[in-house]
Amino acid sequence: MKKKWIIIIVSILIVGLIGINVWKSKATTTFKVETATLTEETMKETVMTPGTLKLDTEQYIYFQPEKGEVAEIFVEEGDKVEEGDKLLRYENKQLDLEKEQNDLQIRSLYLQIDSENKKQQKVNKELEKDKDNEMLKEEWDQIQLQRQLNNIELEQANLQKDSITSNIEDLEVKAEVDGTILTVNEKATSETQMNEQSIIRIGSLNDVIVEGSISEYDTLKISVGQQVVLTSDAVPDEKWEGKVSFIGDLPEESSGMGLENNDSSVVYPIRVTVEDDIKLKPGFKMLIEIVTSEEKVNTLPINAVKQEDDENYVFIVEDGKAKRVEVKIGSVDSEKMAIKDGINKEDKVIIDPSDDIQNGMEVTVK
Repeated sequence: MKKKWIIIIVSILIVGLIGINVWKSKATTTFKVETATLTEETMKETVMTPGTLKLDTEQYIYFQPEKGEVAEIFVEEGDKVEEGDKLLRYENKQLDLEKEQNDLQIRSLYLQIDSENKKQQKVNKELEKDKDNEMLKEEWDQIQLQRQLNNIELEQANLQKDSITSNIEDLEVKAEVDGTILTVNEKATSETQMNEQSIIRIGSLNDVIVEGSISEYDTLKISVGQQVVLTSDAVPDEKWEGKVSFIGDLPEESSGMGLENNDSSVVYPIRVTVEDDIKLKPGFKMLIEIVTSEEKVNTLPINAVKQEDDENYVFIVEDGKAKRVEVKIGSVDSEKMAIKDGINKEDKVIIDPSDDIQNGMEVTVK
């Protein structure tokens, strides 16, 4: 029994001595560290969302079977056009027939009116000779009534003529925008193709925009005129600048806008004007990064700040020892972090401090 107790006591002493030696070793260990001081830099807060490169102004001409058949296309691919220029003309035999019938009706009414006028002049002369003739008076009244009816029919026929003329003018399709004829597809000039492709597409490849969507929360931070950085996975090393030019007042339902979205989210359309020369073609997928705020702040490398529970802290070097200091942080990006309070510009902050560094431990700056 005594032997057993002796073994236990010896074991405890050995463990204690080892612990003391480890503690002394750590207490006397001096860590070599790198430090940095607060640097004033401009930091930006951004909102990111996917978008699509599109032409700023464009016009699609689709086949309209109610107008008839396409009789003639006046433009070719590559042609420059201005608003109001003729693009194509429809042929509508039914409208041509209606115009002919209307012309005949108007001519007939003019002949009837002329005939009634002559009758009235004749009756007027007879009434001058026999003012009390009741039969002449009755005939005069009938002629007057017929003239009024003819005038009403003529007015209706002229209104119909205006309508037919307007429909005939609509058979000529004109450009609504200035630009270049990008495509001409004569195969789309039939009813079987009308829902598949446009006959003519007009646009300007030099004037492009990027369209995307933002969440209802982000609309509170975004306004027209804010600076935008555009990137594309197709050209990962390129960046283009732009500005927010439009934010929709009404939401559009979307099943997914890309970043942090769910099936029931409500999003608002936005449009970005591209300010740089961009060589990508319409339809390319873009990433829109909108700068919502920009300010000068004191920063540290992001790996200098550590976190424990809700506390952010750093280690500074003071009198050759590491000192733990709580800090308040602000904006964060991939490389740096804004420091709002806790340290000053003279403090030497340890970069990427080891987990072994403790408050009060001796350190040596490299």
